[in-house]
Amino acid sequence: MAKIAGGILCDDHQIADTKQCVHCGRHWQWEHGSGKVRGYCMNCGGITCGNKRCHKCIPWEKKLELYEKGKLKTLC
Repeated sequence: MAKIAGGILCDDHQIADTKQCVHCGRHWQWEHGSGKVRGYCMNCGGITCGNKRCHKCIPWEKKLELYEKGKLKTLC
């Protein structure tokens, strides 16, 4: 199970934990048994959001680096 990446706050109280995709950086509320399809990257060693664009292994930090160098047009 991946570590907690963030949280959802409501009136200064944390009401839920979130996980983060290692490829796109997206956060989502982890709901055990929800039936939503997520992935796991064997190369990065982390969970992915399940989006088709995240099946190819390009870690988030690497995407930012390529974007800053102008080699990538979008981060999505």
